[in-house]
Amino acid sequence: METDKHMSSDVANGAEDTAAADEMKKGKAMKRLDIPVTEYVYGGMTKAELSLAQEKELQLVQQDIKVEQTKDKKNMLESYVYDTRSKLLNSYRSFATESEKEGISRNLQQTEEWLYDDGDDESENVYIDKLEDLKKLVDPIENRYKDEEARAEATRGLLNCIVEHRMALGSLPASERDAVTSECNKAEQWLREKTQQQDSLPKNADPILWSSEIKRKAEALDAYGSYISSFTKAYKLQ
Repeated sequence: METDKHMSSDVANGAEDTAAADEMKKGKAMKRLDIPVTEYVYGGMTKAELSLAQEKELQLVQQDIKVEQTKDKKNMLESYVYDTRSKLLNSYRSFATESEKEGISRNLQQTEEWLYDDGDDESENVYIDKLEDLKKLVDPIENRYKDEEARAEATRGLLNCIVEHRMALGSLPASERDAVTSECNKAEQWLREKTQQQDSLPKNADPILWSSEIKRKAEALDAYGSYISSFTKAYKLQ
């Protein structure tokens, strides 16, 4: 019982001391002070240094782009060599003379050897020039090859145009019918003669009848027919 009394007394004394300390704090005046702080950034860059670093980064990016563009042009040249060599043996075979085949094959071989030797690390413009030189030799053969199909399509277009205008003759007066019929006959005759001349040539000769000529003939016939039709409608309205 005496021990319990002592413990109760100690607890009571501690509580009194805490209360006294709180009272003392309340009685003190609180003062706020501004403490200056200086910040040092170690390893930082000045504005001039930052601008110089950004300029250097931009130069490196542009350099990477230039390297990729040069690589693309080199790959294009290499692909063109392989692709053209294959076409000369297949799709272009009938459209090139023997001398053209020999000349192109020789240039393709020389270009391929150059690519794996002196041309392994060249500028973009050098690869572009090499490709253009090869295309000057190959383009005439490629044009003959492509125009054969285009000429057949243009021929069908002109014949369809002639048929359409002849079918529309019934809606025209007699004088206009004669004029349109005459233009259709002229276009048909021109196509027949030109086609015969073209068919007499070998495929490896430049065409005397290009698809572009046939298209222009069809456009001219269409324009004439449209003019006659509009003239006739205007005359009827008077």
